[in-house]
Parts: sequence; structure tokens; C-alpha cells
Amino acid sequence: MQKYIILLMTLFTLSFSTIAQKDNNEEKLIRIVGKLTNDMNNEPIPFANIGVLGSYIGAASNMNGVFELKIPGSLADKTLQASAVGYSTFSNSVRNCIQEDTLLIKLTPKNYSIAEVEVTAQSLVLKKRIKTAIERIPENYLQTPFNYDVYYRSEKFENSQLNRLREAAIRIYDDKGYQRADAYQVFKERGYKFLQVRKNFETSSLADGSTYLDELLEMDIVRGRGNILNGNHLDFYDLNLEQITEYENDSIWVIAYKSKRPILSNTGDYYAKEYSGKIYIKIKDFAVIKNETHVVASNYSPQGRNFYVNEERQNWKPLRIEYDFSVTYKKHLDRYYLSYVNYKRHHKVEDKKSKKTTTIDINTEMLITQINTDKPEIIEKRAYYENMPYDKRFWESYNIIFDGK
Repeated sequence: MQKYIILLMTLFTLSFSTIAQKDNNEEKLIRIVGKLTNDMNNEPIPFANIGVLGSYIGAASNMNGVFELKIPGSLADKTLQASAVGYSTFSNSVRNCIQEDTLLIKLTPKNYSIAEVEVTAQSLVLKKRIKTAIERIPENYLQTPFNYDVYYRSEKFENSQLNRLREAAIRIYDDKGYQRADAYQVFKERGYKFLQVRKNFETSSLADGSTYLDELLEMDIVRGRGNILNGNHLDFYDLNLEQITEYENDSIWVIAYKSKRPILSNTGDYYAKEYSGKIYIKIKDFAVIKNETHVVASNYSPQGRNFYVNEERQNWKPLRIEYDFSVTYKKHLDRYYLSYVNYKRHHKVEDKKSKKTTTIDINTEMLITQINTDKPEIIEKRAYYENMPYDKRFWESYNIIFDGK
């Protein structure tokens, strides 16, 4: 599993220790390989953000804190920044960072004590902070049509054995930006198409071709209202200020939430029984920069988590259905945008006839590699199934994040 994570981070990060030039018309690339660790205990820092300020060029560290970044030579005098929630921020010029074969970055943990607050009063304060974050969405997030180009990866395990692996380059179109709406309206305003695909299996049925991309898009809690960011539903939650920490030199409130009444309209899941998580809100501008959610459900429809299923027609009985998702946002210039979504689902089911028990694990993620707000390509429909030939040349060169050029 770890080698797949390392491959993902290598695919989408821009890199410099050797400088390559294919011809006189192609810009040189700088390659930086580095590792992020906790300055207090030297433990690696996974899933940290590394990027060049003033550009879309970025990377994420893997489970071992390692990252690789490829940067156009024209950006050598720009600033490289590394940041993770709960740590100090590292900043240095790209030119200085290429002096070492491996750039070692140590980040200092930043956590602050929380004053004792009477429970009812604290709940009111946290509701107000979340409501303010909702009100500030038009100021903080893109409000115009745009394209996301994303790297998508999905793995399906049956009884711990990998039997489906799919990677894809996908273009997403959003007609309204982050103008919030209900789930159905958001669904109508988004379209996507597959640019390239590679997988370890042959498509022999519609089920083989289907993906979990729609559910990944639903995890974008800032875009839709069926989640903790719904001011009308905040009374349905128990709230707790878990910690105050730091991100990119700004204080962050980490608010834990648990639904007292999980229903479709505030969870996005028809069968949700338990719904809890943490939302990370910046104190300075009330921007949501991260969300983590855990859900336990009584059943699941192959058409998606918000669909009803006729249980009498199911050939299996659900024994355990649960999943986690995490979504992060990054700021570019004066707006925040979606950066990364991770979705892990675990099913334990029993065949109604044979009584055989099977476990199914699905790991799905998408990493935004490019954003286009200038005359975005309009994509009116959703490509639910992909069936295109493997393009070796494309995948061999798919390790560069284009900076709008």
C-alpha cells in the first residue's frame, strides 16, 4: 500500500536535483526531493502541503514525510513553502532549497491551551464560529465557473486482496463555483470527463466501468449544504473545541462535532446511523481549510450513499458499513479552492444463501493538479463510465503540474 502512496505523491509533485531540457524551446525544470519531520521527536509529517507561493505548483508529503517537487526554472527566485495543520510554517527561496541533495525540513508543533469554558457557553461560541465560516464562504471561495484538473485513484480490496485498481486524469467543470446549493442543484451544476485512464483489469460490464467520483465530489463540504456547514442544522450537533493550533502562521480552531440526529439532509447518506468529525477553521478569515468525517451506516446502495436500496433484492446482508473522508482546501492569491479528497470505505457483508462473510475495502482519492478560471471548458454531462485505451506516452509524462502555461 505504501508504494502506491509514494507513487501518487511522485506523480503529482513537481521536482529538482537534476535539470532536464529536451530542446531549446522547453523550459528547464528544477527537481527538489525533501523530507518533513517533527522538530520535537523527528517523526515524519505525512500529507503536508509543499508549494511555490504565487503559483499552482504544489506537492504533498507521503506517509514517510517524503515529497518530490518539479518546478519551472523561471520560478527559481520564488518562495517555497511547507505547511501542515498543527505546525510552524517553513519558507525559503527555491534557489536556496536546491543546494542540498535532500531538503530536510523540520516543523515545530504549535498547540495552545484552551481556557475552561462552561459547556453551554462554549457550544454557543462554536456555533457562532461555524455560522460565520458559512457566511464568509462567498468572500473566501471562488464564486465563478472554473475547471479542476485532477488525478484520481481508486482501489478495491476483497478479503484484503486487491482486485481493482484505477487511475485517471479527469477534468471537472463547475458552473457556479462555490455558490452553495442543495445536493441536487450542485449535482446539476457540475460535469466531468475522463482525459486518460489506466487500470489493472479489463472492463467487461457497466459495473466495472463505474467510479466513485460522484461521492468524492460530495465530500466537498464547502460546495454543498448537506453537512456540518448548514446553519439550519447546527442544533443537530454536539460541538466541542478540541484544540487551537496553527497553520501557515495563522491560528486554527479544531471543532469536533457529532450528529444527534443523522438524516439524509445533513449527512448525504440515506442509511447514516452515526456521523461525527472535525472541522478546521482559520481564526483570521474564518476559512474552512480541512474537514474529517467518520460515518457508520446500516446499508449502502451501489448507486451511491444517498440512494435507497431494496434490501429484499440484495443478495447479501450488511454486517458492518462504515467510512471516513477527509477534504483539504488551499489558498491561491485571494481565494481558497479544493486541494485533496480522501475517501475510505469498509464493508463486512454476509451472503444470504451461503452465509459466507466477505470484507470489501475501497480507497479512493483525488488530487487537484490545476485550476482554470479563465474561459473554462464547459462540460455539461458526467462521464459515468470510462472505456479508453491505455496511453503509455501520456502516463510516462504525467508528472508535471502545469502552472497555467
